[in-house]
Amino acid sequence: MSKSQKNLSATSKRMYMLSNDTPFVITEAYKTAVTNLIFSLATSQKKIVAFTSCAPSDGKSTTCANMAITMSEMGSKVLIIDADMRKPFAHRFFSIKNVNGLSSVLGGFCNVGEAINENIKNNLDIMSAGPIPPNSTELLASDNMKKLLEVLNEHYDYIFIDTPPVNVVSDALLLKTEIAGFVFVVKERVTTHPAIKEAFRRIEIADGKILGLVKTNSIGEGGTGYHKYKYSRYYRYGKSYTYGYGTSPKIDDDD
Repeated sequence: MSKSQKNLSATSKRMYMLSNDTPFVITEAYKTAVTNLIFSLATSQKKIVAFTSCAPSDGKSTTCANMAITMSEMGSKVLIIDADMRKPFAHRFFSIKNVNGLSSVLGGFCNVGEAINENIKNNLDIMSAGPIPPNSTELLASDNMKKLLEVLNEHYDYIFIDTPPVNVVSDALLLKTEIAGFVFVVKERVTTHPAIKEAFRRIEIADGKILGLVKTNSIGEGGTGYHKYKYSRYYRYGKSYTYGYGTSPKIDDDD
């Protein structure tokens, strides 16, 4: 990748990341999604949530990151764990190093403190995926992963885990006993109903719980041309909550 391409990619990621310059309609969209997620977790003793999707490029990682940013700005201490060790994304999105991360901790190559990037934003810490391992499935299913989450759960109000697409690999389902449930991300006009049905079937067979569904890239009614707004919906227990999501360029390597 050329220097100009890298600069363009970095610019695109900054446009996707919530900041002080983000339009009001987008920040309010994420606040609505986070509020509904909090309601979904109200009766759960666990505050660990896994984000997944049917396939790559559905906006899973961006949704996870921006909901975590929003949650932290609302005053909660939040940790993002990039558990997509096959195709890590968090370190690129937040422009941090990926020398030590989840794979390093689970493999015994560093301690937890060495793998956490603290205060990337106010109240928000990041644990990147670390070097890509040859056995990510085994690492996520290990006792080390269970112990890690138990330790981290004592230090954070919420933990958001970015996991691989459930229809591609089974990694996300290995965490079902350690989490409160899954936030499922779909992309309008891209994710198909059969793909969603298959993903839900896999989660149901694994006895997992779906906390809610975020639909991205949905065009709002009444908009035309460049004045259109993209909309997302957050679904919880069969109900839909609509909120503006804002237009922005596509990030090719976003999961």
